Amino acid sequence: MSASEIADNKWELKASKPPLASAGGVLQMILMGGFVILFGWLIVSSIIGIVTPKAEDGGLAGQYKNMNVEGAAAAEE
Repeated sequence: MSASEIADNKWELKASKPPLASAGGVLQMILMGGFVILFGWLIVSSIIGIVTPKAEDGGLAGQYKNMNVEGAAAAEE
């Protein structure tokens, strides 16, 4: 690269353009778009999970109060 090219900053203008002239460039742009969508979905899902109310009896910890011994009713008969 010559001093005049550096002074004109033509290389900087060329480097700032997205590489859409080749198949690799298009694939790179699609891949980056996919990552943006993935991380956006993760962030939105996390925010929805944080702000939605939780069920009182959801999960195993909530069902603990409903536990009983299965053989107890048969033994009393």
